[in-house]
Amino acid sequence: MVRNCEELLRPVETRMPPETQRFASATRRGFLQLAGATAAFTALAQLRAVPAGAAAATDSSAARFFPADATEILTQIVERMVDSGEVAAPRVRATRAIETIDALCAALDPDVTAPLESALWLFEYGPIVFDLRFSRFTRLGPEEQDASLRGWMTSRFQLRRQAFYALRNLAFLGYYAQDAVWPSIGYAGPLLGREEAAG
Repeated sequence: MVRNCEELLRPVETRMPPETQRFASATRRGFLQLAGATAAFTALAQLRAVPAGAAAATDSSAARFFPADATEILTQIVERMVDSGEVAAPRVRATRAIETIDALCAALDPDVTAPLESALWLFEYGPIVFDLRFSRFTRLGPEEQDASLRGWMTSRFQLRRQAFYALRNLAFLGYYAQDAVWPSIGYAGPLLGREEAAG
């Protein structure tokens, strides 16, 4: 009887065959990583302002948060997310929006930004994995890119939706922090700055 009680008190994982133990451990690790990514994307989707240092990022020689190939994916995602069809609105590549997003991500807690680069690669290969299209995101036309992004936004998988909203929020924060964009949305800039210029 005592032996049976000890058996019951041992952790379940130690009573499993070795191959099952490895699977349980991997599943738990995967679950924790998934939970961490979910929390990170939720935090990124709820950012409400770009720190002044990120908005004023002008040093192109500074270390980048995203490598060059991931930056191109990010750029094309941001281009589609902020495209309003307004002729007067500056193009993303004509602004420092991507540099602002990069500087913002570099300034945030690494636990929050850790899943971002992986998310960009999932967006890149999303058309193949989720839409069964034999093309990467960056090789699609604008309408097809929009359709791919809609798939992320309306996905039945919560993690995909959260990744979409995290990137959309970063796109909006980076793009609309640019002075050159403000006239196209009827914003005259910070009131304090206008009062100083008038005085």
